[in-house]
Amino acid sequence: MRAAIPHVPNGRASALAVLACVNGLVLASAPAFATVNVNTAQQSELQSTRGLDKYRAKAIIEYRNQYGPYLSVADLAKAIGPAVAGKVASQVAFDGPPYVPPPQPAKPARKKP
Repeated sequence: MRAAIPHVPNGRASALAVLACVNGLVLASAPAFATVNVNTAQQSELQSTRGLDKYRAKAIIEYRNQYGPYLSVADLAKAIGPAVAGKVASQVAFDGPPYVPPPQPAKPARKKP
């Protein structure tokens, strides 16, 4: 079944039809919110999430480094509080490859006198 295209003078009907199709594709493919994986994100990525400032982003990373990956919003609430976790729940993801913390620098060996 073909969609009816209204008559537009001067042969602009096909241009409008193409524009409507392209516009529909763009709207259909755009996500409602960009999600950030809290298990792999760096501080700058976390800060780009609405509701997370640099202090909360740092708290997320410190908690993740100490206790391992987040599995749910309840885990995230332990780091940033339940109110903030609830606000950012629709903007974060927990799946994907697990976070691997950066290697800790080796302590220099002491020289014996």
